[in-house]
Amino acid sequence: MEFEDVVNAPVGRLKQAADDWAEMAAQLVTLAEDARTGMKAKSDGADWNGVNAGVTKPFITRTAAELRDAAAEAEGVKALLADAYASFKAVRDELVRIRDEEAERAGVVISATGKVSPRHDLRNDAGARRDPGYPDALHQQTAAVAAWQKRIDRLVEDCSDADDSLKRALLANVREDKDFGAPKFSSLDAEQVDRAAGLLKKVTGEGGTARNVEALRALEEIIDDNRDDPEFATGFYRRLGAEGTLDAYTRMSLDATSLGPQGQDRVAMVRNLQNDMGAMLGLATQPSSPNHLDATWTTQLLRAGRKEIDVSGFAGVSTKVYGYQALGALLREGTYDKGFLTAVGRDMVAMDRKDPEIWSRNLPYDLEMAVNLGESGGKGFNPMTGLMEAMSNNPAASAEFFNEPVREDTDEDGIVTLSDAKTEGEDALSVVDYMLDKKPAADWYDTVADGEYNLGQTAMGNALEAAVTGRVPGDDDAPPVSHSKAMAEVMEKVVEKIGANPALVSATPGDPPGPLSGLAPQFGNMAAEYMPDLQATAENGAGQIKPFGVPAEFDKGRMAGFLGSVAQDPQAYGAITIAQQAYTTALVSDAFSHPEKHPDMGEAVRNAVHPGGEIAGMMTEARAYAVHELHAHEDAEYNKATEENANWTNRIISAAGGKYLEMIPGGGDVAEWMQEDITEDSLERARKDSSAEGSRDSLERYAEAERAMKTAAAASVETAGRAAGLTPDQYRDYMGSASTAAAGAHSIGRDMVSSSHPRGN
Repeated sequence: MEFEDVVNAPVGRLKQAADDWAEMAAQLVTLAEDARTGMKAKSDGADWNGVNAGVTKPFITRTAAELRDAAAEAEGVKALLADAYASFKAVRDELVRIRDEEAERAGVVISATGKVSPRHDLRNDAGARRDPGYPDALHQQTAAVAAWQKRIDRLVEDCSDADDSLKRALLANVREDKDFGAPKFSSLDAEQVDRAAGLLKKVTGEGGTARNVEALRALEEIIDDNRDDPEFATGFYRRLGAEGTLDAYTRMSLDATSLGPQGQDRVAMVRNLQNDMGAMLGLATQPSSPNHLDATWTTQLLRAGRKEIDVSGFAGVSTKVYGYQALGALLREGTYDKGFLTAVGRDMVAMDRKDPEIWSRNLPYDLEMAVNLGESGGKGFNPMTGLMEAMSNNPAASAEFFNEPVREDTDEDGIVTLSDAKTEGEDALSVVDYMLDKKPAADWYDTVADGEYNLGQTAMGNALEAAVTGRVPGDDDAPPVSHSKAMAEVMEKVVEKIGANPALVSATPGDPPGPLSGLAPQFGNMAAEYMPDLQATAENGAGQIKPFGVPAEFDKGRMAGFLGSVAQDPQAYGAITIAQQAYTTALVSDAFSHPEKHPDMGEAVRNAVHPGGEIAGMMTEARAYAVHELHAHEDAEYNKATEENANWTNRIISAAGGKYLEMIPGGGDVAEWMQEDITEDSLERARKDSSAEGSRDSLERYAEAERAMKTAAAASVETAGRAAGLTPDQYRDYMGSASTAAAGAHSIGRDMVSSSHPRGN
């Protein structure tokens, strides 16, 4: 079908046909019921003798059955026509709306044939070509046209697919012989599910992906077309079953990656299938999806996850692949129901704990074989990596998962669920402890040539960050999320774990970095997110600190150990430094905005800057230790990292100025220039918080860092005072109060971290 076919489609006639078939179906239902209760009932109750006993009575029975089947067949046709009408009309209406309304607002024109072009083409504008910003503007115009064209083409393709599916379904439902019959399909989705299942069976059967490339291509297309369709998703996975799903994906992925350079087209198609099947699986687990994958199906999946899949025929006679390894690949994509993902994680952790080497013990002979075909993330044989990626993409599930205790199969039913007891005594572990205790290179066998190392640990760090922030790591545009009890408790566990043993991240001079040093950037982001809670732990006697939701409670000594080790990493230092300056400014702003709550404003300002001063002192000591004791980094790295983490200013101010806290006065303009000032103050402090040349003694280094903190504290007062509408004369004295309070606090924080550092011999 073409664009003009869709926008000019006589959908009214299709609606009339659906209505006509609905009327016919209703009449046939009535006839069938009358036949059952009338003619057939009388026939069954009569005492037949002679010829009638062998001819008339069976004839009446067959006639009643045929009327029943005719009614069912008509119902099937009606359902298909109604489904097709709804699909066609929705697409046609959207295309017309784009053409007549949205296109003009977007500055594009849609032709009669569906081709998109700019309303005012910059390429034909001589004046625009002389503008310095012309290249960027032209690039934006080209990208916008391409995006609109892609959207229109996809809608037309959807309509064409629906048309094809309607034809197939009608042919399957309406028999060519003289008998009526119950419909095979009641919806277009049902027909497409049936077709997809058939294609998948062919692709994973004799000849595999090598000989069935056209079937693979058709499967890729139908799955991609339906990745956002909940009815198709649930129908597809219920049709395959849990075990069938994992078996089929395992065969496709291993087979495609075994074909060498000539099979890269198959690899690309299976890669797309991996992504789409993951997205569909997530959709199918959502309770809002019709006939969603419920607890019964999930239990079947857990059992299938623990089961070996026989791939010896093409992957080597001793090769063992478990269902969970296929599931780990699929989970990397998709938005999942929290209960589903937590249930999978609970059982997978238990299986991993019982035998951590199970995933690598019998790998395929062919080193090119993989179950994860993504561009990153390794080969995928360790499913824990895929699970962690799923958790990082599903923050609510991640928070619940990391609050779980590790359990074992106490009821001996072969899987671990909530009905099983948690580990006890010396074996008692939280999931946070279990995951952080893993060796960085535990999944060495998943590394690919020129690929990243420690894939599982990186994924786990991202999952922890998602759990405590409520955001997918890297999504800088995500709005602030109010911290839940589960989120705060995960953060508490992490701080306790690292704070009790800083050497997990840091290092003793002369020794290699700690096993969790690679996660320092994620830990830094987590600390920045919980800046109010960290500052409240440092000092909150006046109760001025307002957390972003449920507060996390830390032991102060553990907090110092955590920050002192984590902030040795430049990225972590930058994130924490920016967040500290931003939140301190927000606290001062809150005091200025509510003078009625603070009879002694000078004391309120000192209370506001003191906690941040302690955190800043911890940053100073961590940085100095990394540069001078460990010789691990240089000052320029910290300054650059602080600049790279400037977005933390926006996050903190957005959260502090939100409707629940309202610590920042005024509208968006005030918040915007506050963000600019805070960022510049943070960068200036980072530059002055320099450990300088090694020839300078520590007293001079610390004195300079203290001066930088005092200046930053005074700058917080100035920025907050301006935001509150105060004049320089009104807030100048408070700048001095802030400077004095910050100096003392800085020394406290520095000394706490200094005492926690491991020292060399």
